[in-house]
Amino acid sequence: MRKSHKILTAVAVAGIAFAGGSAFTGTGLTNNAGATQFIGGQVSQSVTGATLASVAYAFADTTAKTSVNSITLTFADTADGLEVAATPSGGSGGTFTCGLVSANVSTCTFAPATAETGYTGLTSLAIDVTEAV
Repeated sequence: MRKSHKILTAVAVAGIAFAGGSAFTGTGLTNNAGATQFIGGQVSQSVTGATLASVAYAFADTTAKTSVNSITLTFADTADGLEVAATPSGGSGGTFTCGLVSANVSTCTFAPATAETGYTGLTSLAIDVTEAV
């Protein structure tokens, strides 16, 4: 192999390394969310009386997302008219009042203990589905 080919190969490899390095470097990304921020957090759900297909949380503070004010529970093949109770823990603020199951869905709205707008610090949610009385 000639000297010019070696130099050209070295320049090409250096160019690829430079392009690859800049392609994998994201700008404007951080991983330092505040300690009270919901992003990246985890809420464990325990369910009795039904099979939970999905859960969606809505927030009173749509920017910071630290204060849960509504929870939409979607169940799998659950009869209409069943009562749902959702008991939060791991934080503070109040309770949730849930509607009866209709088309496999129940929405739980925040019921404040005092002047709160949502439940903060939520780490777990106990969901109980029973026959309506």
